[in-house]
Amino acid sequence: MARTIETEPLATAPAATVTGLMAEISAVGTDALRGGYTRPVYSTAELDLRAWFTEQAEKRGLAVETDRNGAIWAWWDIPGGDRSNSLVTGSHLDSVPGGGPFDGPLGVASALVAVDILKARMATPPRPLAVVVFPEEEAPASASPASAPGF
Repeated sequence: MARTIETEPLATAPAATVTGLMAEISAVGTDALRGGYTRPVYSTAELDLRAWFTEQAEKRGLAVETDRNGAIWAWWDIPGGDRSNSLVTGSHLDSVPGGGPFDGPLGVASALVAVDILKARMATPPRPLAVVVFPEEEAPASASPASAPGF
């Protein structure tokens, strides 16, 4: 049986919008040679975006952790700290050379605004919620473990 959560309508718009968050990072990783954006994993541009994400998550009161794979997790925990049955959303911040402005960061910005909307409606989520930034989603094929000898 589905659980119903009582919420109040938003009294005001969320503090941030997806468009506003995307505008904040619009200059990061621009590629004058190819056009678009070039943000290889762990490049200056991608590291700047990772720092931006961490700052945005901390502004929202989320507990930020980086795991052994380099993924950044921003948690909205429930009392007791049990993270089983969590709801997780997110995306990546790197891009292919000359990639579009929405590839990756759009999913991250959308997830952050979703947290804003939920926090405006409830003090504690019914289950733990995390926004995650995955590293190296746009890895070149030559860096794929599947292309490694003996895989």
